[in-house]
Amino acid sequence: MAAITLFTCLCGVQKKTSNHWVLAKVTSRGITFMPWDTDLAMSRDIVILCGEGCAASLLSRSLGDWKRPVASVPEAATGIELELAVA
Repeated sequence: MAAITLFTCLCGVQKKTSNHWVLAKVTSRGITFMPWDTDLAMSRDIVILCGEGCAASLLSRSLGDWKRPVASVPEAATGIELELAVA
């Protein structure tokens, strides 16, 4: 019997057959958004998102985290970059 992998978005929705899902990798330097890739989605450091709304929400939360006062941000982290990977 074949194993079935269930993918779940941050919002709790489980992936079915739709193809508008995206992936994101969040680091201390920024976020990289990527098109859906089943193999990549199984990586521990990848965030699974059900679509544009959840991707925008993740970006918004991250921007809020990055707005900390400069005095409390370590010197190496002041050059935050945001990457958008397109297929």
